[in-house]
Amino acid sequence: MRRHMAVIAILPLLLLPSLCQGGWTMRVHEGATTTQFSVATVDSITFFQVTVPDMVVVPAGIFTMGDGVADCGVDEREVTLTNDFYLGQHEVTNQEYMEAVQWAYDNGYVTATTSSVRDAMDGSTVQLLDLDDSDCEIQFNSGTGTFYLRESPSNYAQNAYPGGYDASDHPVKEVTWYGAARYCDWLSLMQDPPLSRAYQHSGGWLCNGHDPYGAEGYRLPTDAEWEYAAQYNDDRIYPWGDEAPDCSRANFYDYYGSGDCCVGWTSPVGSYPDAPAALGLSDMAGNVWEWCNDWHECDLGTGSETNPAGEESGPYRVFRGGSWTYTDYYLRCASRITPPPGPGSHGGFRVARTVDP
Repeated sequence: MRRHMAVIAILPLLLLPSLCQGGWTMRVHEGATTTQFSVATVDSITFFQVTVPDMVVVPAGIFTMGDGVADCGVDEREVTLTNDFYLGQHEVTNQEYMEAVQWAYDNGYVTATTSSVRDAMDGSTVQLLDLDDSDCEIQFNSGTGTFYLRESPSNYAQNAYPGGYDASDHPVKEVTWYGAARYCDWLSLMQDPPLSRAYQHSGGWLCNGHDPYGAEGYRLPTDAEWEYAAQYNDDRIYPWGDEAPDCSRANFYDYYGSGDCCVGWTSPVGSYPDAPAALGLSDMAGNVWEWCNDWHECDLGTGSETNPAGEESGPYRVFRGGSWTYTDYYLRCASRITPPPGPGSHGGFRVARTVDP
């Protein structure tokens, strides 16, 4: 069951003429802070929901990172993760991201135009979401200051769903690495009481001073955490096991089977059997690539590591899990690629958080 921060309702103050005509004042209490408004100047009050993604607990443990075959997974090393952690049961959806970015916009944490959403905290102005691309299913109405969803007008989406589709449960796309990290911080700030933000919004955008495992708030999974969860708990080749991929297991480009994309666009999250089933995770392989916390290194070496956090800087971030546009080679649990931290039609993410850091 997904948790909601509030429910949607709109209360026009035209229904309360006696209040508006008098000298009534409204006080909004939030902890020790009180904000005061003259009722006569308020047109309406809007309450909206912000959905916190479902999360599962991944127990701490030891595993072999790398499988000797996968792209940038040739090196094999023993990795120990000493903390249990929460991991998003599914990739963050358009609906979940839209609700959170609306909250961020209303609170002055981002700026938005019809073409882009940008950061507005700690002096940062980096792009978070590319609204101008036809693949993006989140849009912004600058006149009303509200975000809304649409079907993508791209040929890929229209050919995949000629009868139309509901974009709300499809994974968010055209989100930059910064937009994924920023979403994690929004979730932290929305808690009552708020959690400490995991990311600094300048320089290398380090997570908790380069100690992601010790962060209190929501964050992206580390490179090691992602692979550990995907192959839990038997060093399997794919999240479902060692059986070869097919279109009943994941949404990908089935080049060596049908010779075509399984769907030709993203699928609603959870459309395929959970894998690994022991954790109840969905879409760890296929649908969209998933941003991880780490800067990318291809050759990780063979020495054992405990709670690896990767490099403190670099030009590329880690992408995991393959996507609807990539072949089965990239569905392997150990596969990693090296995109710059910008937007794309095949990139999304899921959230993580350390249990009792």
